[in-house]
Amino acid sequence: MYRREIEGSLPKTSFFLFGPRQVGKSTLLKAEPSLLTVDLLDPDERLTYTKTPKLLADQVLALDEDGTVFIDEVQRVPALLDVVQQLMAERSKIRFIMSGSSARKLRRGASNLLGGRALYRTLHPLTMTEMGESFDLDKVMAFGSLPPVWTRVTNQEHELARELLKAYVTMYVAEEVQAEALVRNLQGFQNFLDVAVAQFAEQVNFLGVSRDCHVSHPTVRDYYSILEDTLLGFFLRPYVKGVRKRMSQAPRFYFFDNGVTRALLGNVHGKPSPLERGRLFEQWFVQEVVRLNEYHRKDFKLYFWRTSHGAEVDLLVEHQGKIAFAIECKHKATVDRSDLSGLASLRETFPDVDCYIVAPVKHRQKVDFAKAVGPDELLKIIAGA
Repeated sequence: MYRREIEGSLPKTSFFLFGPRQVGKSTLLKAEPSLLTVDLLDPDERLTYTKTPKLLADQVLALDEDGTVFIDEVQRVPALLDVVQQLMAERSKIRFIMSGSSARKLRRGASNLLGGRALYRTLHPLTMTEMGESFDLDKVMAFGSLPPVWTRVTNQEHELARELLKAYVTMYVAEEVQAEALVRNLQGFQNFLDVAVAQFAEQVNFLGVSRDCHVSHPTVRDYYSILEDTLLGFFLRPYVKGVRKRMSQAPRFYFFDNGVTRALLGNVHGKPSPLERGRLFEQWFVQEVVRLNEYHRKDFKLYFWRTSHGAEVDLLVEHQGKIAFAIECKHKATVDRSDLSGLASLRETFPDVDCYIVAPVKHRQKVDFAKAVGPDELLKIIAGA
């Protein structure tokens, strides 16, 4: 059992807890005392509420006291949200906690998602902090940090961990995409997924992806939105002035977990190549900053930076309208001035920005104008901003 960073900041009012499959949503929320639990993973229970959504109203209105009602995997019966919205008006002191792995079907079934009456939180795979002493960077890059997978890794059950990751990918396509009828052309989506994962942590060439997987450009964009809505990944936008200009430039796409990324690539049995390790390290660190930002309610805005001449910085952290940190990710034990080219280019425009190279170094190093630090130290620095 892992203590989750989000535990101390769960809202006291009604809220949605979204998160990919197997990140521990049900485990976390079932620890909360509840008057009524609706488990929509159970086929019989799901069928009952699908046929008679009003049953939920009858059950809640029959409660003799106020408290918490927990609805697990609420996206499986979107019609329940209409009932919940009515109940929130009639029994305002009842707290509804609703978990789900996708907002996409909820939006189709209940467009206003309770009209803003419920807050949103997201649960992610395990963070470096949550793993504690069991954290091992090489293993996190190879296996990711989904709780059931990481438990097998820490028990030295590596083959079982690999099987769980392969099953995860199969179940995602079968249950999140096919069963929920998110796409009409399942083979086209599978082709897209193969192309998209090959480009993880890179800028997305939408036209190139369209050409490679033989589907239209608008369809590729819709497929990426499915990955976002089912929480399989997220975009990182380039840092440019003007929202319209930013949206017109190609973003980078990161998957939510390194183990799932490698399973999608079909690489779970081999060791990552040096090039792959660099991309996995970058993806993992960006994931960690995203999780820190959400769990600690920091309200950072995250970007990458790239010039027309190809100079790049992996991550910019904007705080209160200013760039607080410029971060280059390097999976190497020793860094030197050759690793500063992107940061040096950035400093020509933003000379006062704090520049860091995050790398698996044992001790902090000063490299010209930048500091090379380990990921644990840099995450603490960012959290303190």
